Amino acid sequence: MRGGAIFASAASRYVPECSAAPYRPTGFLRSDAEFRRATYYGLMSNIACEHGIPVGLFDAVIIRESRYQPNIYSPKNAFGLTQLMPGTAAQLGVDRYHVESNLRGGAKYLRQQLDRFGHYHLALAAYNAGPGRVRNGAVPRIRETQDYVDNVLLNWSRLSGFQRRATIVPQATVGPVTAARPVGRSAIVSTF
Repeated sequence: MRGGAIFASAASRYVPECSAAPYRPTGFLRSDAEFRRATYYGLMSNIACEHGIPVGLFDAVIIRESRYQPNIYSPKNAFGLTQLMPGTAAQLGVDRYHVESNLRGGAKYLRQQLDRFGHYHLALAAYNAGPGRVRNGAVPRIRETQDYVDNVLLNWSRLSGFQRRATIVPQATVGPVTAARPVGRSAIVSTF
C-alpha cells in the first residue's frame, strides 16, 4: 500500500460513539454530493451502528463507492449507495435497488469482511476486490484495490476530524531498551 495508511485491527461490534455521530459537512465533497450525503446520513449512521461499524468508516466507504448517488450503476453492474453486486445482494438476502436495503446489505457485507479478516485495510480490500483475492494478510496487488483502500482510510481519517502522532513499535523490540530510545516509525493515527 502507498501513502503510509495505518492498518488498524477491526473494532468489536460495540461502537460507543455511534449514538453521538451527528451529521457535519465533510469539507471535501462537492455540494451536490454533500447534499445527498446529508439526505442519507441519519439512516446510514443508524445502520452502521446496528452492524457495529464505525460511522466514519461506513460513510467513507459510501463516499468512495457512489458519492451517495442511490441509483448509480458501476461498469461491472454494482448498484446503489454501497455498490452491491447482484450475487452479493442475493447472498445477503437484500434488495439492492431499495436504498435502506442496499445500505443494510453493504453494512452486513462490510461487517462480514471485518469479522473474517480482523483488520480494516484487509476488510476494505475484500469489500472492493472480493474476499477470495485477499491472501496471506495482504491487500492484493491490484492498483484499483490499493487506491480504494488508501482512499477510504484517508477519507475516514478526514471525517474523524482529529489526528495525533503515534509511533508504531515492532513487537520484538518491546522492553526496557525501547524506553531509552524511540523504536519504530512515526505515523498519523486517527482516533475513532
